[in-house]
Amino acid sequence: MNPSAPRLELRHPERHIWEFQTEFGWREQYDCVAHCTRCGCCAQTCPIYQIKHQESFSPRGRNQTLRLVLEKKLNLTPSNPTLIALLESCTLCGRCTQACAGKIPTAEHVLELRRTLHLRVLPRLLFSFLRLRDVRPQLFAKLTRIALFLRRWKAIKLLRVLQFTKIPGLSWLNRLDDMLPNFYSSLDSILTAEEKNLCAVTAPTAIYLPSLEAEFILPQIARRTLDLIKKQQTPVIWRNFPTGLFAYIYADVYQSRRTLLRLMRRHTKTAHGKLPLVTDSIDIYLFLKRAPQLFRNKKYWQIRAQKLADCTRFVTDYLPPVQNTSATSVSGNIRLDSGSLFERENDILEQIRQICYTLFGKNFVECSYTDADTPAFGYAFSAQNCAEQIGLKTVEAIARTQTKKVFVLSGLAALELNYFLKRFYPAAQAQHVIHINE
Repeated sequence: MNPSAPRLELRHPERHIWEFQTEFGWREQYDCVAHCTRCGCCAQTCPIYQIKHQESFSPRGRNQTLRLVLEKKLNLTPSNPTLIALLESCTLCGRCTQACAGKIPTAEHVLELRRTLHLRVLPRLLFSFLRLRDVRPQLFAKLTRIALFLRRWKAIKLLRVLQFTKIPGLSWLNRLDDMLPNFYSSLDSILTAEEKNLCAVTAPTAIYLPSLEAEFILPQIARRTLDLIKKQQTPVIWRNFPTGLFAYIYADVYQSRRTLLRLMRRHTKTAHGKLPLVTDSIDIYLFLKRAPQLFRNKKYWQIRAQKLADCTRFVTDYLPPVQNTSATSVSGNIRLDSGSLFERENDILEQIRQICYTLFGKNFVECSYTDADTPAFGYAFSAQNCAEQIGLKTVEAIARTQTKKVFVLSGLAALELNYFLKRFYPAAQAQHVIHINE
């Protein structure tokens, strides 16, 4: 690292990441933003810029904001409403990086600025609740089960009738109630007695790390994932085990490192850290692949993090080989929503596209680079989001192509997209990509 390079908050290095993994190797913060040529290619792919039509809300506008801050030409202040809006409205989707010739990690730059301003982004109560996932996972699991039990007995509907959800700080309950499925069961209810003992397998050959939604809301994803893994290996399930992703996106890097360290230590103790770690969430997968950048200044832990990244697998790696299917046997068009954090170009997306081409032929509708994707990882609950406008654009593209089924890369994306489809285009349905060849 260059010690003379401009940096954010030199007195608090634990709050930031000094170097990022890019397609051109490791780059420091200032080196990344300095590579921006202001060509504007990123603006055409940014869903927020297409809504706002303001230069500040374009990816190059966000990059230049960080550059001005690093060069001491702009003071960060939480009292600047435009600055807060451009930081909180970003979906972190990575479309700009895909379009950029220099592969500038704009999403990482936005997160760095958020950390400098200590932006919570989410409503206070929701933030405090979700933060328990990293700091006190057992308490989080108990409170989540209680909350889902109360919702099953119409507690949230009662609050809505009594207009308690109109109280500032509680309005997000309305959207959450509408987004969650009407009928859901716990993961325990769909596991057999033998599978419940998978948490204590003595000689596993794979590790399954369920996402939050697979654990508590959409256990059918976990059911399908286990069925696929068991055809090839003997899995062990790590129930309610956080990865540090939430802290990385919404809280602080320091807590994210602590959570990742727990995950790395447990992975190392299990078969000497050689087992594949399988996840059903593309966001968790991409985060763990980027884990080494959290330990850039600690070589020992960076090597461990790289080993964890090398062992991380997305569930589609366990899909069986597909055979050509006649397009006439498919009812309606099929679409792939590649909404995820940080990236739009990776081996997983290319693998799924090839599966879609093989299975559905001409019925597979390839998305245009200007089509909006479903915002990832709770973006709709952020303080200054554009989820409604992005969701409408997504549904418009689905309806325009007469798509009947949309495959997404995480359970949260499926919940989010189905929320809009039920309202505006009920002829289509979103499903996790794990169900693609059932």
